[in-house]
Amino acid sequence: MEHTTDIIIIGAGAAGLYAAMELSAKGKKVTVLEAREKTGGRIRSITGNFSKAMDAGPEFIHGDLPITKSLLKKAGSKFYKHKGEFYRSRNGKIVETDEMTEGWDRLMKELKGLKKDMTLVQFLDEHFGDEKDKELRREVIGLAEGFDAADANRISAFAVRNEWGGDTIDDSYQIEGGYTPLVDYLTAECRKNGCTFHFKTEVKKIKWQKGRVEIICMSGQVFEAPKVMITVSLGVLISENETCSIAFSPAIPAKITAAKQMGFGPIVKINFEFSTVFWNDANFKNSVIQIPDLGFLNSENEIPVWWTRAPDQPFLVGWAGGSNAEKLKQLSDDVLLKKAIASIAAAMNTTETIINEQLTAHAISNWGNDPFTKGAYSYDTPETGEAKKILSEPLEDTIFFAGEALGDHTGTVEAAMENAKQVVKKVLSL
Repeated sequence: MEHTTDIIIIGAGAAGLYAAMELSAKGKKVTVLEAREKTGGRIRSITGNFSKAMDAGPEFIHGDLPITKSLLKKAGSKFYKHKGEFYRSRNGKIVETDEMTEGWDRLMKELKGLKKDMTLVQFLDEHFGDEKDKELRREVIGLAEGFDAADANRISAFAVRNEWGGDTIDDSYQIEGGYTPLVDYLTAECRKNGCTFHFKTEVKKIKWQKGRVEIICMSGQVFEAPKVMITVSLGVLISENETCSIAFSPAIPAKITAAKQMGFGPIVKINFEFSTVFWNDANFKNSVIQIPDLGFLNSENEIPVWWTRAPDQPFLVGWAGGSNAEKLKQLSDDVLLKKAIASIAAAMNTTETIINEQLTAHAISNWGNDPFTKGAYSYDTPETGEAKKILSEPLEDTIFFAGEALGDHTGTVEAAMENAKQVVKKVLSL
């Protein structure tokens, strides 16, 4: 056997690091196993030819999230409210999102009056199935799939209502230097507290009984401890009998079934840097639609959502989620780049030649095709509430699950850490 410890944590993303920091601060001997070559999980910085570090994964702070903001301050990072307005691009024309599709007020009224949860598509079929609502349905499904990485046939209507009735999109913050300084801070705290990290250590199988786990890795290494906390993504957890999946002996069918009832979606994220801010440059007024205060732009193209780091900075970030990302995830980066260029050209009613001429740096992040995540982040289905209760319950006080899928602010770094904090309390109390 290699390494005896109080608890093994599988995964060194935000949840795993936060749990490791908290447990080691309480005097627990912690071993962290991570399949990648470094900490961070879905948090990843891109440098390359970019003039500033870009985020391949999480980028925003959505709303007033106390754990995230507190840790960023400790890490010495500054964050600022995302600037710019929301626009839609339809048939080569740009309109502000205040000019919502006809029927939007009726949609929100019906959502607020909904008594029993159902999927978004079921809700639309029941209340907005007429031909006159065709454009509204397309808008609603596009927003849900685009921003929530969701399958409209699975996402909860209640979840959509709660999200769209709040202000988390309007109240978004960006971080100078991205999320990586937060990861670096957590990692340093873990090391200071005596945590042991093993990188490029992919877990293959967990043999367990009450009070004892044996972790068998692809490399042949074996680790043993009284407890294990599993913080891998929901995508990895439900990928039975696939590459980068984890087998349990004895099997834990109730936990896996619960995990499968929760939503987890793919994302393709495109980072672009240009030589000029051509959407806010008088020199391009005859060839590119000018949007001086651009914050977010939602279109009908294959990469439908775009945003700026700030309206006056030469960066655009493209985003495809849900069914769009599902179709795109098996494509090569070269093909995705061409589709991204075509998408932003169409959205701004310009030519691909202009986009290519202005482009100075790019990066493709295809999370649906990432072997160690198999997707981007979770979303709520009508079954998620009960499924979370099942997955959150420790198994024989020996196996614990934690991560963003089990947090209250689903799909965020905050969710990962707040849930890890809750699970740490359970570990320490048993």
